Parts: sequence; structure tokens; C-alpha cells
Amino acid sequence: MAEPPSKTSNHQRVNEMMAHLTPKGATIPYNLSFDSDNCIWVASKGGLFKLNPEGDKVLVEKKNIFPKKFAPYCQVIIHGNKVIHAQCEDVADITEFRILDLEGNIEHEQFIDGKIQSLAISSNGDIFLTKQPPKGADEFFIYKTSIDVPLGWDEFVSEFDLCYQSLCSLDDSTLVAATCSIPNNIYSKQNIVFLDAETGKLKKKFSEAGKDAGQVYFPRCIQPYQDGILVLDKTGRIQHFGRDGNLIAESARIDAYIGNGFVVRNDEAVIACSGIVLAADGESVCDDWIEAIKLDGSFWTEL
Repeated sequence: MAEPPSKTSNHQRVNEMMAHLTPKGATIPYNLSFDSDNCIWVASKGGLFKLNPEGDKVLVEKKNIFPKKFAPYCQVIIHGNKVIHAQCEDVADITEFRILDLEGNIEHEQFIDGKIQSLAISSNGDIFLTKQPPKGADEFFIYKTSIDVPLGWDEFVSEFDLCYQSLCSLDDSTLVAATCSIPNNIYSKQNIVFLDAETGKLKKKFSEAGKDAGQVYFPRCIQPYQDGILVLDKTGRIQHFGRDGNLIAESARIDAYIGNGFVVRNDEAVIACSGIVLAADGESVCDDWIEAIKLDGSFWTEL
């Protein structure tokens, strides 16, 4: 069944964007993070980039020469004065995991079997990781290690026929995960779960697959916000859920399928965007950029 046409603001958003990533080589960004100096770190298929707070200058770059060879869902997280970066070559099926300082110098490097899906870190330094479902697998895991000694990844939680995707550390005792039934397709059952960050036990399960208020449609990114979480999914909605699992509000909405990941800064969602847009000369172009939107019910297009 075909999707109905999307009411999108399909112009190239040069005037609205915080940073234009395509000219910088940060093609297809999936995740971003701010460091203590308010500089922007971007994980993209094009590599890892550090931008100045205004987003117009590249301060550090770790470019991938052949971006098309890299798999989706590269990740970057800032923890104190550490930068945690993970990416994977599509064919190699091995995740490159690195810890860097704020100048871009590599302090730790390792290779992990499988393709990364999501990465989260708690304030006490516990790192959680999910992988993209391998073909034919029927058991799926969240892996855990510590930033102090990131040498071994423990199988923290496992499920049969249910894969864990986007992760978020709500606090030191609560890990948030988006789950999806296998096979992963438009008919998959989807939920958000709260897990005990020490034991892995289920604390709460809520929401379901769909595009109505309070439902989620393939969450792409989850972030802590106030006393709850924000969930960005493929519909472009950023929904605010409380710790009880109830929907508080739709905090913002952008075009469907454009946003890959976001972080919260000063009651704004700063979003890594990628999509086909209409340039000023009328030509359709692939564009990558960062754009902020107020978390007050703002939206790009008509609801």
C-alpha cells in the first residue's frame, strides 16, 4: 500500500539551517552532540566533524574518503572531556569504536563485530550499545561496558524476536530503549521500554506502533528532557513522554523522514537533517544540514 503524499516544506532550507553540512563533507548525518565549549560534534557517513558554536567553521575533521561505503547509524556522544564515536563500514560488518579528546586525538580504539545501531552513556560512565539485527538472527542484545575500561562488552539484556534499537540514558538507574519485533517492517510491533540500568529488568513498557498521538513509528532518536523523554520518529514528530509513559505533548514537528537524530539545547531540539530538497534554481538536490526548532509545539508545515 503506497504512502500518501507528504505535505513537506521541500525547499532547500538555507535561511533556516544552523549549519550547512554538505559543503563541509559531513554527508548524511545521523547524530550530534555539544561539548562543554558549545562546539557541535557531528557523526555522519562522511566522518566525524567538530564545528564551532556558530556552525560555520570546521575545527576537527576525521573524514571518510568513501562515505557511501559506510553503514547508517554512526554515533557520537560527549561525556565530560571525552568524545565517543562509533561507525561501521557496510560490507565489513565491523564497528569502529573510538574514544577521543576534545581536540580529536584518539585515546582508545577497538573493533566490534556487527553494525552499530545506537549508543548511550550514563552520567556514571556506563556505555550501552545496540547493533543492527543480523540476517537470520532470533536473539537480540543490549551490550554494556564502562568508559573507564571499555575492553569487554557484556550482554546486558537479551530478547528473542524483539530487537532493541534507539537508546537513551534517562538517569544512572534507568535506560530507555525503542523495541521492534522481527522481521523489521511496517507491520512490526513497536514499544518504548524503561529498563533498570543495573539489572536490565523491565521497569515499564508503553506506546505502540502508529502515527497517532502517543504512538511511535520507528523512533530514530530518544533524548532526556525535563522529567521524561523526547522521541523523534520517522514521521518527524518529537513527542514528550513522562516517566509514567503518558504522552505530555507533541513538542515539535518537522518533515517526515528528514530528521536522523537530535540533542536538546535551551528548550530547542537541534536536529541532524538529511533529504532531497528543491534548490533555488528548481533542481532537486541531496542536502545535509543542522537545524534547531523550539520545543513549544512548533512545526515546519501544516499538521
